[in-house]
Amino acid sequence: MISPEIYIKRALKAKYVDRIESIQTLWSGYGEIVRYRVHESGVIGEPDPHYVILKSIRLDKVNEHPRGWQSHHAHERKLRSYDMEANWYENWSSRCSKSERVAQCYGVWRSDDAIYILMEDLDASHYSVRKVKLAVHECLAVLDWLANFHARFLGIENRTDSFDLWQRGTYWHLSTRPDEWHAMTDSLLKEHANRIDSAMEGATYKTLLHGDAKVANFCFSADLNQVAAVDFQYVGVGIGVQDVAYFLGSCLSEENLSENLSFLLEHYFGELSRCLVARGESPDSAEKVVMEWDALFVVAWADFHRFILGWSPEHAKNTAFSRNMATKGVEFVLRRDG
Repeated sequence: MISPEIYIKRALKAKYVDRIESIQTLWSGYGEIVRYRVHESGVIGEPDPHYVILKSIRLDKVNEHPRGWQSHHAHERKLRSYDMEANWYENWSSRCSKSERVAQCYGVWRSDDAIYILMEDLDASHYSVRKVKLAVHECLAVLDWLANFHARFLGIENRTDSFDLWQRGTYWHLSTRPDEWHAMTDSLLKEHANRIDSAMEGATYKTLLHGDAKVANFCFSADLNQVAAVDFQYVGVGIGVQDVAYFLGSCLSEENLSENLSFLLEHYFGELSRCLVARGESPDSAEKVVMEWDALFVVAWADFHRFILGWSPEHAKNTAFSRNMATKGVEFVLRRDG
């Protein structure tokens, strides 16, 4: 295994490389994200020196899960997620435009015991603001990003060439969370979890999901009007409202959700429709996508709430609002299935 500094120096044809700071350690001890300063790169050019980010994943190191969910199944899922993220940056990220801003990938290196993902430092590219909670109007930039991203990759499940991302995006979908489902107390949500899952899986219109679209995974410009996304470990196929439901639940208070959900969904779907038409879809086709995903929003919400109830029922996201949305999701699939 080569050191991060040597890898960066080789990948960027740099004269020398300085480690500046550790930005974040990865979940359950799988590695860290580090900022480096690169001098006299033959790849990047100006400015010099240049800052880059290296996500360093150690495949041979794992600690105890902070909530006790440590199993071989969980470990293998996590390892595969880092491989998928490397695939995303290596093979897919360059397809995104400024409207779906992501970090430029400078290289990916793999060995039996490590993965390095070398990428642009978004802080240095003027996306330096991080948020934990948002005001309602501050959500719009992220909803625009999601709408553009979902429009760009609509129909991805119909590709005939090689597909090296998750066949199903998100980290909480039912087939990958059997332990959490078994841990749930008996309820209608647990009883009908398969119906909820099938309603989304059987949707006519699918796209690529970010898969972990919480507010912490978006980097904001200083005026909060532009965003870039990071952390693509669970990027894969699904319906756009899975990202939307997860994002809104991550950044707004229960009161703000209750009072502003209709406005926020209208904004997302308006931007989604505009993007689809701009990409060549007919207005009628765009409307069909909007109608299907709008109807499935409560189902997507119920699906994530099912995960929360099994994973950590005392979690702050287990709110009265969320429970009500989950009930609506169950009612939807029961009506649909007769």
